[in-house]
Amino acid sequence: MLAKVLDYVAPTLREVAREAGISYEAIRSYRKSLRTPPPAVIRRLAAVLRARGGRLAKLAAQLEQLGGGR
Repeated sequence: MLAKVLDYVAPTLREVAREAGISYEAIRSYRKSLRTPPPAVIRRLAAVLRARGGRLAKLAAQLEQLGGGR
């Protein structure tokens, strides 16, 4: 069950690219430092990752409640 939940909150590069409105090839080249993203793309990527981070924070809070804060 945890693996399925983590799959939901942990984005793949393809998912991040799609949600940010950029190509998968572009995000790969940014990741490998072959290209530098323009400021607008950086803002879109940050927004996507913050949104995903919010889901991860909710998951962490739920897991803490289930585990008694361990």
